[in-house]
Amino acid sequence: MQIAPFPADESARLHALCRYQILDTEPELAFDDLTNLAASICNTPIALVSLIDAERQWFKSKVGVDVTETPREIAFCSHAILQPDILMVPDAAIDERFAANPVVTNPPHVRFYAGVPLITADGHALGTLCVVDVVPRELSDSQVEALQALSRQVIAQLELRRKLMESERLTEQAQRSEAVLRESEERFRTIADNSPVLIWMDGADKQTVFCNQTGLNFLGLSLEQTVGAGWQQNLHPDDHPTWSNRYGVAFDAQIPYTVEYRLRRADGEYRWMLETGTPRFLSDGAFAGFVGSCVDITDQKAAEQDRQLLKSVTQAIVTSTDFHSALQVALQKVCEATQWEFGEAWVPALDKAVMVCSPAWYSTTERLTEFRQQSEALTFPPGIGIPGRVWLSKRTEWHQDVSAASNTIYFRAKLALKTGLKATLGIPLLANDEVITVLVFYMFEARQEDQRLIDLIAASTELGLFIQRKQTEEEMRKSLVKEQELNQFKSSFIANLSHEVRTPLTSVLGLSSVLLQQHFGPINAKQEQYVSMIHSSGEHLLKLINDLLDLVKIEAGKQELYKEAVDVAELCQSAIAMIEVRAASKQQQLALELPVAIESIVADRQRILQILINYLSNAVKFTPEGGLIGLSSRLATASELAATTIPVEPTDSPSCILPDTRFLVLEVRDTGIGIPPDKQQLLFRSFQQVEVTSDHPYEGSGLGLALSKQLAELHGGRVAFTSTVGSGSTFSVWLPLNGEVEP
Repeated sequence: MQIAPFPADESARLHALCRYQILDTEPELAFDDLTNLAASICNTPIALVSLIDAERQWFKSKVGVDVTETPREIAFCSHAILQPDILMVPDAAIDERFAANPVVTNPPHVRFYAGVPLITADGHALGTLCVVDVVPRELSDSQVEALQALSRQVIAQLELRRKLMESERLTEQAQRSEAVLRESEERFRTIADNSPVLIWMDGADKQTVFCNQTGLNFLGLSLEQTVGAGWQQNLHPDDHPTWSNRYGVAFDAQIPYTVEYRLRRADGEYRWMLETGTPRFLSDGAFAGFVGSCVDITDQKAAEQDRQLLKSVTQAIVTSTDFHSALQVALQKVCEATQWEFGEAWVPALDKAVMVCSPAWYSTTERLTEFRQQSEALTFPPGIGIPGRVWLSKRTEWHQDVSAASNTIYFRAKLALKTGLKATLGIPLLANDEVITVLVFYMFEARQEDQRLIDLIAASTELGLFIQRKQTEEEMRKSLVKEQELNQFKSSFIANLSHEVRTPLTSVLGLSSVLLQQHFGPINAKQEQYVSMIHSSGEHLLKLINDLLDLVKIEAGKQELYKEAVDVAELCQSAIAMIEVRAASKQQQLALELPVAIESIVADRQRILQILINYLSNAVKFTPEGGLIGLSSRLATASELAATTIPVEPTDSPSCILPDTRFLVLEVRDTGIGIPPDKQQLLFRSFQQVEVTSDHPYEGSGLGLALSKQLAELHGGRVAFTSTVGSGSTFSVWLPLNGEVEP
């Protein structure tokens, strides 16, 4: 047995075979008809459409055998694809190439083989159309010619199948039926007439010579009325130039073509058709005309138009300014695309008790002004009226003629009759399974339910989500405006109140200071104690007022930093000096760790000092007598900051921390009572005073840490802390060393 060598174009041939996506597919009638016809014409028990893969031959269609594939090395077809014409083996038992082949020596005992290579337009042999017998024999010239013609039809079917897949994979029925035999109308009439698509054949003179029964039924014409150019009387006048030009160019160039046009059906309705034409050639290569098919794509075109409608509505909603503008856009787009004359929108009231009329509406005429005005005054509870029923059921509702409906079905029936409104469609727009609005459309003629529109609305969930987003955005805008108004009022109130309080408070502090200095004579111990308490309370109140004003300025974006080169050691020493009297009163030890980590930093000295004093004051306050309080410094990176406990989210629009930022970290450590984990989230929040013990309350406004946090962030830095109950706390401020705040 001889094993056939690989063709010279083996790699390109396999690539071409894969391009057809035919291997291991289900049987198809068009190919089976060709193999049956080949077996019948050649009078053989076996006929195959064989495709040669890398290691096997696989049968796309078979007659007389059960197997679906065999190894390539024993395939007769492996030899057939090496030559351009038919391979005929009259008696395999005496042919040295095949005598020892297992399919010859064993069942099915092949003796006769004739295979015509299936050659693509670019010259690659994919396999064969072959006939096989178990007795020696030969084919007549007419049988050979018929087998060659059928092989061309196999290639034509492969090409047509591939083109149909490229045309959005038309129905499997259409793919099978597009395999029109190119040689003879009479020979393939039975196959063509059983096809569900329109199949036609033109001669070399551009005149139609054949149309299958499906096409004749569609056109409502006889074959005699169709041949020549008769079928063109059903071609839409507006589409005739497009079809004629595309067909003429392809015909002159003898190349395949595809064109869409409208064709009048027997019932008078124009349907969109996709026509595919392929040139056909005789066995001698002479151009014989075109063979092709027409598939009704009206439904696909309508679906595409629906998709485009939804897309255009969605885009318009996204760019609309508010919720009701979005509804207005949806109403207008749907009316324009579907020829409804009027559209209105109903939305749930704030209490969700009734549907109320939205200000959004659209009309193609001014006849409906009174109808619109009456609608604005109505409300619909769940289940009442079209808006209420659609709201409750979450389903579309269609009425052919509401002007003839009773008031229990349609409240405005008399007005609809007066204005001429008839057909009505109620549509729920849902988001997260909740009806956010009901759109109601009207037209001036009675109309049966249109399933296409119902299907379109069933796909409108995305519209509901986009409209809901607009509703949410509008609510957020209103909330933001209200919040801004409240913040402005708060800032103005605090500023005015602080101003009014500061003036008498300054007098109180001045007079109490004079009394304490006893410029106007001595005071007794009790008087000195009371005046000292007045002075101390006044200073505390003044600090609170100053902190409030600072917070107001920061929140209003009016706080300015006066940056300069600050001596870090001097800054820390100043902070220690300002707090040491209070620490000494509690016999606490204050320590500054020297030398400092860096000599100087660009910052607002007064504001950084304010942060350190806040930290140190809290340490003194919450550290028992005899405790230790320390102030230290170190250098750190942005990655260390990311791993640090930051109290809460930074304030609005904080400075961006760049990955390569280096920081000066100033830390205040104490051996105080610590902060319980469940209280730590209150730190650095305005007006939040952490109650660490119930039997020993600590005075304070809760503004110091909040102000420290915002001042640090104004510098482009952060604040952080760690704390353990009973062991103490560490509060730190992280200041960037680049001297600039990155935007």
